[in-house]
Amino acid sequence: MLVHGRSLIPMHSGDGARRAPIWRRLTAGVGALAMCASLGAFGAHTAFADTVYSAAVATAPGVVTNGVIPAGALSVVNFHPVWGDKEANKASMLKYIDEAHAAGVRMIVFPEMALTGYVSSSDPDSAAYRMAVSQAETISSPITRELADKAAAYGMWVVFGTSERIPGDSDHAYNSAFAASPDGKVVSYQKIAPVEGSWATPGTTPVLLQTEWGLAGLSICYDTYANPEIERYYAAQGAGILINPTATSRSYRDIDGDGVKDGKGWEWYYRNRLESIASRDGLVIASADLVGADGCSDGDGKQPYDFPGGSVIVRGSADYSAGQNAEGALIVGMEGALANAKDLRVSYPSTTRVANDFHPDYYARWYAELADRQESGTSLSNYYGSADGPRVAVANVAGVWADKQANVDMMVRYAEQAAADDVDLLVFPETVLTGYDSTDPKGDADAHSVNADVNRALAASDDYMQVLLAEKVKGADGDDTRGASVRTMADTAKRLGMYIVFGLPEMPDGGPIVDADGVKKVYNSAAVAFPDGHTESFQKMHRAGQEEKVWSVPGDTPLIFEMPEFTGSDGGALKAGVNICRDGHFYPELGRYYAASGAELLIHPTATTGNPWYRESRIGSYTDRDGLAAVTANLWGQDGYPLDEDGKPIYSVDENGDTVSSGNEIKGYNYMGVGRDAFRSTSLIITAWNGKDGTPFDYATGSALDTSGTGGGATPQITKDWAFGEGLYDPDNLETRTMNLKSAGFRITNFQARLYSKMYDALAARTIDGYTPMYASGGALDVSTLAEPIAKARQVVDAADGANPSYTEASVAALADALLTAQALADNTTFSAEQQPLVTAAKDALDAAYAGLTPVPAQPEPGDEPTDGTDDAPGNDTGGNGGAATSDEPLSSDKPGAGGAAAGDAGMMQTPLSTTGSSVMAVVALALAVSGAGVTLLVVRRRADRC
Repeated sequence: MLVHGRSLIPMHSGDGARRAPIWRRLTAGVGALAMCASLGAFGAHTAFADTVYSAAVATAPGVVTNGVIPAGALSVVNFHPVWGDKEANKASMLKYIDEAHAAGVRMIVFPEMALTGYVSSSDPDSAAYRMAVSQAETISSPITRELADKAAAYGMWVVFGTSERIPGDSDHAYNSAFAASPDGKVVSYQKIAPVEGSWATPGTTPVLLQTEWGLAGLSICYDTYANPEIERYYAAQGAGILINPTATSRSYRDIDGDGVKDGKGWEWYYRNRLESIASRDGLVIASADLVGADGCSDGDGKQPYDFPGGSVIVRGSADYSAGQNAEGALIVGMEGALANAKDLRVSYPSTTRVANDFHPDYYARWYAELADRQESGTSLSNYYGSADGPRVAVANVAGVWADKQANVDMMVRYAEQAAADDVDLLVFPETVLTGYDSTDPKGDADAHSVNADVNRALAASDDYMQVLLAEKVKGADGDDTRGASVRTMADTAKRLGMYIVFGLPEMPDGGPIVDADGVKKVYNSAAVAFPDGHTESFQKMHRAGQEEKVWSVPGDTPLIFEMPEFTGSDGGALKAGVNICRDGHFYPELGRYYAASGAELLIHPTATTGNPWYRESRIGSYTDRDGLAAVTANLWGQDGYPLDEDGKPIYSVDENGDTVSSGNEIKGYNYMGVGRDAFRSTSLIITAWNGKDGTPFDYATGSALDTSGTGGGATPQITKDWAFGEGLYDPDNLETRTMNLKSAGFRITNFQARLYSKMYDALAARTIDGYTPMYASGGALDVSTLAEPIAKARQVVDAADGANPSYTEASVAALADALLTAQALADNTTFSAEQQPLVTAAKDALDAAYAGLTPVPAQPEPGDEPTDGTDDAPGNDTGGNGGAATSDEPLSSDKPGAGGAAAGDAGMMQTPLSTTGSSVMAVVALALAVSGAGVTLLVVRRRADRC
């Protein structure tokens, strides 16, 4: 549904701001300058991890986590801002809101920095940097209140991006999303991992909204695309909606030389990031992107950014209800608002529940380890930088159910084939040693293997097949306590000089683990056989439903190993991390831990029926997002014991325990049944595109990944010659490639490991019985000390609108500005006691501004002459402000330009101020005498002859 499809002509306020009440007029005239004077002395604030508010929302009595978003009720806007002009952008937003309300919209989402225009700068003297900081809003400022009042009038949610003030810090701001509720209350979310340069301070506070449809989490752009920890935290709290104000244009470029930018590369990136989240955690994602030219103009009027738009509403497995055209491509290059075309069900996500092997206790520990490294001065960024990677192979095979000897023989044949092709690393699928299927172990109910010896053992045991056949894995070369199959594969790896990874049930030290019901269980593991003959193992942590839970227990220990035969540009050995199936497909925390710990390669045995899109989007996200090249081997073939056309076992045991065959033709297998294929999906070898073909991404598909033709399981034409069945050997089933790892390595900007550790710790404390928290929980933010100074300041500011003001306009402006910041903290509901220093900074600033109020000098009676011999000539300011222009006298003309950069005084910065959007040049120094403290704070002009 198109709510608003035409281009907007933003409405400007002209000089109306000069006639506004003193609250707006003073903060507009010199608000940004006063902010610098009153708050600059306090410096930057300390970052905290703040989970109190979101936990309170998620656990509130009567919390709603399930519902239906009616068709047309949720809207996302392709918004084109006027850079640096908040009044124009506010007017445009209000028009969208009016039209959305008329169309029945209940929530409208505007993009990142929609109110101000986009800024990326680390140069404090640049016009762009100062614009972002000086235009920063608060949740209580006039423009915010105007938008919130509109939300309340219409009973709808309004979410928009803006820069936000930081109490006590005049040189930085937050990159925030403000959410105005249907009752007019405003909360703000500060971008946790900003990539916009040093002006943007990272936030530390996850924010949940209670909507009528369920819980919604706020996340901004790179937070969403590069930091899955945030949306995972929301999902674990019960959120079924993710709101993503964004400003993204990666790979949006002209690729065919026709002078028109193409959306192909950008669309692949955008889809990959959003679809992997939506499908993994079952979220409805409302993503609103900027559109068109934006940013501080250069001397020729050219703006540095061009955004594609492409706002979407997506859920589940790439199910788009807004943002796609008739051909299925995303709509780019068009302004307008879109709404969901169909009802959208919202539900509590399943993969972030402890009952489904979500392990916040593990994750809290891992991220704490990473944070300790960061805080000791160790960078978590890594760059491999070498194209000389290992030659790897994936075996598209399935094991014979319950016949280890047949499967070992098969794996050895593939290993020898791989060695002949100079393979360094060979990866087999999950549970390839025994088969995947689990079946009722009571008596002879599972004694249907083709292997007579195994059948006799199965008939005599009530243990699951995997428990009966499990082997010890870890050990040095020659360690005879390891299982016979493991020893054979270790000897093969040593003989051939390669690394071999294969899936199997692993026997724990000390024997099976017995659960509360008396059922014996083992690990679902991946064995790693090294070229020197020793073996390591990784135990799967996130099991797949009852078919695994009945026989396995989750592991808790990551596995990273070095491959010293391969070194990066810094001389360090290649590092590989291992996970299995759902560990990688549904639980990104482990892969993130590997990448941040220095791994460049992810090894991923799996047994999945997921389609090729699912496989490449899930595993490929580690490559594109985290710098982990990936080798993922999937089962290819049937699984379980063989069945005839009536679904009866081909093999069984007689009363003597001997295996007998029905002699019937095999028509299916127990895992999926007759007439169905169990595992017919893809194995993949994935690296970054690495400038292949001289292009930054694949111009044919838009993909930033290089699978080098692997993933043949997705193409029937390729696989028509592959063997498909249990235990079969076919040279065609081995896919081999040499990996280019030049771009591998973890490089996430503003990666907040300690924050994520605390977030997972808070989840563990809430959801795991007996868990001992690693961190103390915070209490509520205490703003009581602000009440009295706010009341005093409010009285002065309100009185300044009278005919005979008591204080100079400049000093009241400084007070009004400090009041704005203090009021925002008093209204804040998201910060906890960990943010208490912000309250102290705001109070001190308000007290200083109050003490700095300058009385208006008494005016002489008519006819009186000055008694000091001076002339009361123009230019001598009789208002006591040192000759500075008042806010009623513009400090420069409102001329259009690059973000308001009108020509007036060459080399001087034009500072767009905090509420009107008017561009005012700071051509004078503002001296604010703080009489109570005997201190003069100076705000001097900054040079800004560049953006």
